[in-house]
Amino acid sequence: MPRHSRYVVLLLLLSSFLVAKAKKEKAFPALITNARYVFVTTYFGNEPANTRIMPSDRRAVADVETAIQKWGRYTLAHQANDAEIIILVRKGRYAEGLAGIHVHGGSDQPNTTITPEVNADGGDPQDMIAVYDASMGIDTSPLWRGRERDGLNPPDMQLVKELRAKIEEAAKKP
Repeated sequence: MPRHSRYVVLLLLLSSFLVAKAKKEKAFPALITNARYVFVTTYFGNEPANTRIMPSDRRAVADVETAIQKWGRYTLAHQANDAEIIILVRKGRYAEGLAGIHVHGGSDQPNTTITPEVNADGGDPQDMIAVYDASMGIDTSPLWRGRERDGLNPPDMQLVKELRAKIEEAAKKP
């Protein structure tokens, strides 16, 4: 093999190693690191009257908000429009359901209607936390996502700890 061919092969191997290493060490999104305002929600929002939100997800929103307040890095926003990032949470479950009744009536309706109502949700048994660009909403790809069984259980809140560690590590880098 000619001498210059060895150098070419060596150069190709070195460059492929560097590219593989760069892909492995993806940069953490600056928007998450630099944001000041965060909105925490579920797939179905977090309005008190929304019957589609499972109780475990409501609790997860409250627990994540508490963890963020204790951390002190972000200020909680009360609406997605006031935030820079959205943190979407979902407690893991194979299936969960709610049954109830819906009563509808009003002063302009002589008859009150009562109908049964059933809401159900199913999916991944692992807890999930995902961070989105608030200007784009949650119908896009997340900037970061973490999944772990019982990862949103207090007092550990492992998924919040993981996100916090990544943000603090990225904030140290120039």
